[in-house]
Amino acid sequence: MNTIKNMNFLHIRKMYHSIFARILNFWLITGIGFFTLLILLFAFISPLSNQYAKTYKNVMNLSVAFERYAAKKDLYNESWIASKRQEAELYNKEVEKCKSFLKGRDDHLESVFVIQDTEKRLMKVEDEALWKNEYGKRISALVAKLEANHVALDNGALPFQNWGAEIPVWDNILSAQKRFWIIEAIVNIILDNNGITKLEKITFKESCCSYDLSFAHIYTAIPITMKVELQADRIQFLLHDILESSIPFVIEGVNISSTNKILNPNSSMENNNASSAETNNNLPHLITDITIDAYVIDYKT
Repeated sequence: MNTIKNMNFLHIRKMYHSIFARILNFWLITGIGFFTLLILLFAFISPLSNQYAKTYKNVMNLSVAFERYAAKKDLYNESWIASKRQEAELYNKEVEKCKSFLKGRDDHLESVFVIQDTEKRLMKVEDEALWKNEYGKRISALVAKLEANHVALDNGALPFQNWGAEIPVWDNILSAQKRFWIIEAIVNIILDNNGITKLEKITFKESCCSYDLSFAHIYTAIPITMKVELQADRIQFLLHDILESSIPFVIEGVNISSTNKILNPNSSMENNNASSAETNNNLPHLITDITIDAYVIDYKT
């Protein structure tokens, strides 16, 4: 009897052990499968998903760009390309014209005296003493022109350099040469304006108000003040001639004041031309003082 009971207990024990072993194997296999899926998810599926999302976003952005492009209807066809090339060529031509214009004006300001040699060929003055001699001749010629046109001069009105018996060096000559061309240009403007009766002063200043230092790599400024006495109705012509001069002037300010002088219309001046004699012949000419603050552009070409 006891033997039968022992056999039943062993049978039941083996049966439960088999059941628990199968359950354990099931969860073990399930766990291995779960961890395998996790590894596959993080190693393969997640990167592929991110790549897909990025690709989808790029495609959508490209699609939006195409929609905007189609909405604008900016079709860059051959005609459009040809027109843009023509615009670029015209722009480059205009830039070259501007460069040539600026260079021409700057070349005049940077040049030195040219004289004729014994064979009547033009030669650049390269000797300091010869330059000083030519400088003196040109000053006398300008003063003579003003006197011939009955333009009065105040003392020291023309700020020419005076070295006395000293021979200047080229560093000083170059700056004096630029100032001579500027003074000569102003004198020529005065001679062309029939209403100017007196040159009171030409002054080179240390600085100017409107020069922008951000353009220092393109050009520098030579500040200047000029004061003349002229007929009131000739002011506009004076300003026009200054801006049209071969020297690149920039006018900063103009101050006009009365002199309480009236030019007698019956006392004709030798420098009046025929047109001025015919017009307003019987009307008095008011004489005013005009002071012009300006600067000359010295290009770095």
